[in-house]
Amino acid sequence: MQYQSLSPNIGVKNVGETVEFYTETLGFNLIMSVPSAKGGLDWAMVSDGGATFMFQEIENLLEEYPQLAGRPVLGTMTFYVKMKGMQNLYEKLKGTKYIAKEMNKTFYGAEEFAIFDNNGHILTITEDK
Repeated sequence: MQYQSLSPNIGVKNVGETVEFYTETLGFNLIMSVPSAKGGLDWAMVSDGGATFMFQEIENLLEEYPQLAGRPVLGTMTFYVKMKGMQNLYEKLKGTKYIAKEMNKTFYGAEEFAIFDNNGHILTITEDK
């Protein structure tokens, strides 16, 4: 047995706005999407390199998994993202409302910073040196 990938499917209020943030602000590419009967998007997948995120409209996600009803939308989970060109992204976002934690060196020797996405989820950004 071997796992081959992990792609979180994150419940969000507005899939279109989330796709816009991840593509325009973070540089991801829209891979596929599912339109909503009400207009907009019910679901979308963005990817860049080995990182993939899926986003699903909250009401649609609750229809699919009613067991999630009553849970807080924004949990205590964070995402740890390795990338190339971390300093460029940091410079782009430095001084904006998206910075959750400034660039720092961790106890395990990594340089990293953290950002809020447009939904308030935290992504810790790092780069292999």
